[in-house]
Amino acid sequence: MNAPDPGRPEDDAAASLRRALRATTGELAPPPYPAERVRRLGRRRVRTRRALVAVPAAVAAVLAAVAIALPQWPGGEELPAADSAGGEALGPRATPSLAPAQPAAPSARPWPAVRTVGAGEPVEIGRGQVLTLGADQVCHRDTTEPGGGVEDTCKSVSDGNQAAGSVSIQSSGALLRPLYIGPGRAARMTVEVDGDVLRAQVLTLEGNPGYAVGYAWGSGVSFDGPTPKVRVSDAEGKLLAEFP
Repeated sequence: MNAPDPGRPEDDAAASLRRALRATTGELAPPPYPAERVRRLGRRRVRTRRALVAVPAAVAAVLAAVAIALPQWPGGEELPAADSAGGEALGPRATPSLAPAQPAAPSARPWPAVRTVGAGEPVEIGRGQVLTLGADQVCHRDTTEPGGGVEDTCKSVSDGNQAAGSVSIQSSGALLRPLYIGPGRAARMTVEVDGDVLRAQVLTLEGNPGYAVGYAWGSGVSFDGPTPKVRVSDAEGKLLAEFP
């Protein structure tokens, strides 16, 4: 390349431009190189990449622990879905591990022992009620009535109004009183009212009085209500009488 000729106009213009550029740039100094900032940014990016790599591994470990902790249902079946009430609804293939407890059968409960009382002895049967057994009648008194229940309501056991080998029932509010008259020795009495079966406590006199009375607390018997069913058996379970 040939050196510019000072005698030509274009060479004078180029020389003037170069002098102007040198005069302008000679006063500018470049800033120092930010080496420390560059290194700091580099270390931060390295730590970020390491954290991003470690997070999926930690999540996988947590999911694995949760899967191990979940209950395993028999036969590899699916877990039951939650119902609208927030509980668990057993699916068609799910099988509960435990069967619900079954209530004890009534026959498994012991029968109340027969209570032998003396003739004319007042027997408190609860709730302010008193029974008195005699040789020829059974009397009931309600001491909660005004005046202390000074009068007894009695039923004869010897006037023939109730046939031998039969059972009747009287009621006073929630008190149910079966009365058996016959030769057998009554030991068990039940009263069934509207599906509820009650076991009555049996009272009798010493010797062979020829009758026995029982009492049980229920919902009572009304004239327009269901007819109560009464069964009387001996200690061996032999049926002696029933009503109706």
